[in-house]
Amino acid sequence: MAQGNIYKFTLNKEEKKKVEVERKNKETGEMETVLQNKTVKTPIEFVIKKPTRRIIDEGEAQYAIELSKNVKRGIVTKSMMIKKYADTGGTLTEDEMKDMVRKLQKSNELSNEIQLLAATKGQEEKVEELETELMSLRQELAELEVAMQGVYEHTADARAERSMLLWYTIQLAKKLEDEEEKDFFDGIIYEDQLEDLYKKDEEGDKIEKEALKTFLAVVSYWFYNNTVSEKDIKAFLEKNE
Repeated sequence: MAQGNIYKFTLNKEEKKKVEVERKNKETGEMETVLQNKTVKTPIEFVIKKPTRRIIDEGEAQYAIELSKNVKRGIVTKSMMIKKYADTGGTLTEDEMKDMVRKLQKSNELSNEIQLLAATKGQEEKVEELETELMSLRQELAELEVAMQGVYEHTADARAERSMLLWYTIQLAKKLEDEEEKDFFDGIIYEDQLEDLYKKDEEGDKIEKEALKTFLAVVSYWFYNNTVSEKDIKAFLEKNE
């Protein structure tokens, strides 16, 4: 998968700088150049890259790892929660619950098939086809889950999904310096980069916090709406500002 951009945005950083100002000397009447402290706005560019095939494969693996960890901790999965609600009666109808279970199972099957085919040469077209189907299925699941958002917030699946979205954000978030793309999050290994994400969220300056907020919002929106354009993303951000 060719790597392009999902979204590109610019934030203005206010800084106090000494700037040269031309003024007339009151005593001599001649023009002179002096240094003055002024607040100037420096534009800083950020970009969210499209994931490569490798990043997508690793993202799926990250989800599977986190899901397994949460299940081992005794946290119930969405399927278990749905079954419980089906047995006791919940906010979704019986048909809606069955549909959600079917889609969850299909989603897991597609993820496994994609990982197997991605390791096989000559299967790129099939993998892209399955990825499109998987993204569409996830969108349908997201719409179904709106009705039970609070219930599923702490399931093993939801926690694993949030972890995967953080992973995608760290892999795709870049900052442009002298027209060169550099990682937004500091650290050589993922654990260090994740720690830097939390640090920027809690202790970062205004620009870092604003950039992080945009990165997280765009990655989440893109993940559930894989075919969106930059124009769609801009409209989404403006609507939710």
